[in-house]
Parts: sequence; structure tokens; C-alpha cells
Amino acid sequence: MAPAWVITLLALCGVLLGVLAGQRRLVSAHLSAAAGGLLWGISLFWLMPEIAESAGWLIAACLTALACSLIAILDRMLHAGDAAAQTVIAPLFVATALHSFFDGWSVRMMQSESFTGIAIPFGLALHKIPEGLALGWIARRSIASLPLAIASSAAVESITLLGAVAEPKVNSSGVAVFGIWWTVAVLAVIAGSFLFLGFHAVFPNRRNRGVVWVFVAALVASASASRLL
Repeated sequence: MAPAWVITLLALCGVLLGVLAGQRRLVSAHLSAAAGGLLWGISLFWLMPEIAESAGWLIAACLTALACSLIAILDRMLHAGDAAAQTVIAPLFVATALHSFFDGWSVRMMQSESFTGIAIPFGLALHKIPEGLALGWIARRSIASLPLAIASSAAVESITLLGAVAEPKVNSSGVAVFGIWWTVAVLAVIAGSFLFLGFHAVFPNRRNRGVVWVFVAALVASASASRLL
């Protein structure tokens, strides 16, 4: 649970800074790119090979792509009409709560692994800081009350802990019923969510060469680590 607490606290710090001081776009863009590259590397070079060991590469690729697509579609549906009208905060809260739940689940599930047990919390921590900044910044512009903006954003980010708490029991029950295919499906969802988060982190700043290079460097570092460890 310790990594889940750490990334939640980092997100809450981001929320507080976002609400009080606004968003530092340059810093958050580079942090997001580093997180995105690392999460892509974990998905492509760590999680997918693990899925392939049990189900083969075709199933690993198809399930991961399907999970990524479904998460992207759901995220798009939740954000429909929200980009221009910042007063509509509910879809953003729902989408962030969903992401936070999977963040906590992923950290708890992979904490016993050697490299991924360290890399996943690190990548999510880098992702959580700008996520909290953005959420707090938008919440402050959409909610008149400062305490309510802080409390509501903090509650959404705290869903991370719920995911971490739920994972052991739900995961063990799933394995008991579905066997290895439960683990394959869960890993595919995690891998797909990491691909989505990585793409979402770098795409808005894709014309910024510095941001793109940070993304590529983090991806290469993660790929290199998968060969060494």
C-alpha cells in the first residue's frame, strides 16, 4: 500500500498547487512526457511479454489494443462537450476517478515484481503530479468555492487508494474463477491503460521537440532496462 499512498499524496500536492497557483504548463508537459514514455515502455516491453508467455503474442497484442481502445472511447465519452465548457466538471471528475482506480490497482498488483514494482510507481508518480495540477486548476475555474474545489479534487484523486485496497481480494477471486485468463485480462487492461495514458500525456504537446524527446528518452530507458534485468 505504501506506493499507492505515495502517488496519491503526490497527486494531492499537485491538486493543491493547481488550485492555488494555477498550472505551470512547461513543467507539467515535460513531466507528463517522461511519465508517458516510461508507461509505454512498461506496457510494451514488460507487461505485454508477460501476457504473451501465457497466451501468445497475438492475443497479447489484440487484448492490449482492445483495452486501450475501449479506455480511449470511454474517456472520450466522459469528456464529450467538456473541452470548451470548463463549467462542466463532472465528466472530468468521473474520468479521473476511473484512471485513479486503475493507478492504485496497477501499483498494488505489480508491487511484488522486481523492476516493474519500482518503475510503475515511478511512472505513475510522474503522471500524477501534472494530472493533479490540471485537475486542481480546472476545478478552481469551475467551482466558485475554494474549499470545495480542493475537497472535490482531492476526493477524486483518493480513489487511487480504493483501487489499491480492492485489488488483492478481487484479484484472488478472479483467479479462482477464471484461472490464468483472469491475470491475462487484467494485465492487458493495465497495459492498455498505460498506452492510453502515455499517448494522452504527450499528444497535446507533440509539436514541442523537447517534450517529444523526453518521451522518447523515457521509452528507450524503459526498453533498455527490460533487456538488462
